Amino acid sequence: MFTPIKRRTFLKSAAGALIPLPFLNAMEASADPGPQGKPPQRFVALFKPNGVHPPSWNIAGGAEFDFKMAPMMMPFSKHRDDLILLDSIGDSGFSSHQASAQRFLSGRYRSGGSTSADNRSIDQIIADRIGTQTRQKSLELTTEGLFNERIECSYISYDKSGSPLPRDSDPQLIFDRLFRDPLVNPKKRQQMVSLLDRVGEQTRSLERRVGREDRQTLEAYLTVLRETEKRITKLSKEPIPRFDFAKFERPAIPADINEQVESMLDLIVLSLWTDSTRCVSYMLGNTNSRMVFDFLGVKKQHHYLSHFYRNFSRENLEDLYKVCLWHMEKFDYLLTRMKSFSDHNGTLLDHSVVLFGSGMGHSDSHTAQRIPTVLAGQCGGKLKTGRYLRHDRNQNPRSLHRSLLQLFDCDTTVIQDPSLRGLDGNSFDSYSEPHFDSWSRIKNDQIEAQGRLRLSENLAEANLYFLDISGQPSVEIKVTFKNMQNLQMPFYCGSPVRLRGTGRKEGHRIVITSLSTLDPLTINGRENRPK
Repeated sequence: MFTPIKRRTFLKSAAGALIPLPFLNAMEASADPGPQGKPPQRFVALFKPNGVHPPSWNIAGGAEFDFKMAPMMMPFSKHRDDLILLDSIGDSGFSSHQASAQRFLSGRYRSGGSTSADNRSIDQIIADRIGTQTRQKSLELTTEGLFNERIECSYISYDKSGSPLPRDSDPQLIFDRLFRDPLVNPKKRQQMVSLLDRVGEQTRSLERRVGREDRQTLEAYLTVLRETEKRITKLSKEPIPRFDFAKFERPAIPADINEQVESMLDLIVLSLWTDSTRCVSYMLGNTNSRMVFDFLGVKKQHHYLSHFYRNFSRENLEDLYKVCLWHMEKFDYLLTRMKSFSDHNGTLLDHSVVLFGSGMGHSDSHTAQRIPTVLAGQCGGKLKTGRYLRHDRNQNPRSLHRSLLQLFDCDTTVIQDPSLRGLDGNSFDSYSEPHFDSWSRIKNDQIEAQGRLRLSENLAEANLYFLDISGQPSVEIKVTFKNMQNLQMPFYCGSPVRLRGTGRKEGHRIVITSLSTLDPLTINGRENRPK
């Protein structure tokens, strides 16, 4: 007869990080199946601070099924078949940092408060729908402390009144909250009921002998006791946990940010797999993160580095790449962990949806267009993954939010925007780029070429670009950083352009070493004819 594994569900490394077991057929999730025996669905929101560096993030060209992931996506590229890459989320204009944080899960910035009757962020709407049967309705987690000058920069989760929900950042305290709660143990619950009965009787007896003010104090005390009794009663109706939480290893004190974040991600996965919660939001940093990644050899604040144009230097750009690649590695870490846990004839990721991204696009100019957005997981077959979606126009984040709510059968009347088309594999109006020819000409050291500009896949070569030409080797562009910045080359990455400059031919490849002009072939999606 088949017997599920009854050992600890993760191990502890020498560094103190929690290490989930690899995928085993003998593993089973503890969560009760939903309606018609279906496994429960989970939602995770993972927020990346300070937008992105578009030349390294934006996909150059590409169609729904025929696309090449951008250099910054390489750390999680092995999960391609589990992803939907969304390249048109955003609206017009620019974004402040506080608006960026609220846009991620609320779709709008609540300037000066809100008169709406329901101001919940979508994670809380989802939690109210799917989290009523778990011990923790939801978890709100972060990596960084509060930014007191603009408190809105530190929150992405909001309740019905529009108040931000407190965040937890200590892996040990979160572990205790999840797996060291004495009320999870049936014997401890019985002892607590007995204790509450005795205390309640003594308190009611005392009420008859004290004055009016003391009776009010005791009544408040009894209210707390009654709420605790209700909680115990609710827990008593739940099935006995199939895990011995006492055997779970408590994470060690993290040595640096990397260990802290990986411990938090391990706890997220474990809390979902044990059905301790089904909804989690996690900020890898405040939206204007001031974190210093010294363990990566980076000595400047992330926010300073994110303004890569106004604070331009080769060292700053390379440091920004290190920080952003680290964020992508943590996204990869989460997905890898979720795929390592078996869950109802699939994996934990199969029955989940993970929203990864930011609330602004261009980290230097704070644009609100092409906001980095990735969905991972199939949510029980409701999403069709392995695709790149770029719609014909900007798609308001609220449209994405409405579609996410629909995945969990939530009431969507709070959002007036239409749903985002295409997530389920149905048709959508895709972006259509004006046709352009690609070619190259060289005479002595004078070079003219036309094609699609892209950044090198090797981010260690910060000033190396290529111009892709149909049927020919790509033109290599290796110019000085000053030349690159003067012509705003990073701004045109992924777009068709015409270049003029000087250089040489090396074998079959043309190499440009100095640029004199760069002209876009399209402006705002429309054809442009350079002179």
